[in-house]
Amino acid sequence: MNEIIKKTEGNMEKYSKHIYLPVSLNELGQRANNEDSIYPEIATLNDRLFIVCDGVGGHSKGEVASALVCENFAQFIKQNNQDAISKNFFESGLRYVETKMEDYVNNDSGCSKMATTLTLLYFSEDYKLAYLIWVGDSRIYHIRDGKVLFQTKDHSEVQSLIDMGEITEQEALNHPRRNVITRAISGSSNPTRIDYKQIDEIHSNDFFLLCTDGILENLNEDKIEKCFNVESDPQEIKEKIIAHSYKNTRDNYSMYLIKTK
Repeated sequence: MNEIIKKTEGNMEKYSKHIYLPVSLNELGQRANNEDSIYPEIATLNDRLFIVCDGVGGHSKGEVASALVCENFAQFIKQNNQDAISKNFFESGLRYVETKMEDYVNNDSGCSKMATTLTLLYFSEDYKLAYLIWVGDSRIYHIRDGKVLFQTKDHSEVQSLIDMGEITEQEALNHPRRNVITRAISGSSNPTRIDYKQIDEIHSNDFFLLCTDGILENLNEDKIEKCFNVESDPQEIKEKIIAHSYKNTRDNYSMYLIKTK
C-alpha cells in the first residue's frame, strides 16, 4: 500500500499545482498608436484568466475594440457560473462581448469599423486544465521542455492558402496578404466564431504564451523554442523576446507569458 501511495505522489508531482508570477508586454513598437490590449494589466499569482487582443490595423478605433473585448470577456467570466466550462460557455461569452461592442458603436458612430483579434487562456481552479479560445491571427502556444506542444491556427488569408497547398509556410512570411485576417470580433451585427481547445494535461514548468502578430514578426517556431527550457525564468524569456522585438518590430507587440509550478 505504501508503495502505491508513493508512486501516486510521484506521478502527481509532474502536474501543475499553480503558476509563477506571469509576465507581460504591451508595447507601441514603431506605430504611432497602440491598438493592442492585455488583461489583466498587472497579473498576480492568483490570476486564472489572461487575454491578449490586437485591434485590427487599418480600421478605426482598434484600441477601443481590443480594450472592450478584454474588459467584457473578463466581466462575463466573473459574473457567470463556471462549474461546467465548455466551448458553449465561451461562445456565450463571445455573444455577450459582441453585444457590448454593438452598444458602444451605437453611441459612437466613429467606431463603426472597429474590430479586434482575441486570444484567451483560462485555468481551472486547481490549474490542472487550461481552456484556450482565439479569433484572428494572434496566437497561443503551449510549450514544454523547449518544444511547442500546441499552437493555435491563424484565421488569415495566408493560412487558408497554406491549408490549400498553394503556398508554403516560408512563403507566407513575406506574402503581400499576410496581414489580412478572415475572422475578427466587431459586434453583434457582424458575428464571428471562436476556435476552442481544452488542454487536460498540464505539467510543472509548462509555458503558455499569448501574443499578437507583432511579436511574431521576428520569432518563428524555431526561435520561440530556443527561448524556452525547463529552468527558464519567465522574466528572462521576456527579455529575450524584447531583444528580438525592440526597434525590429513594425507593429505593436504584446504578450502574456505564464509558467506553471
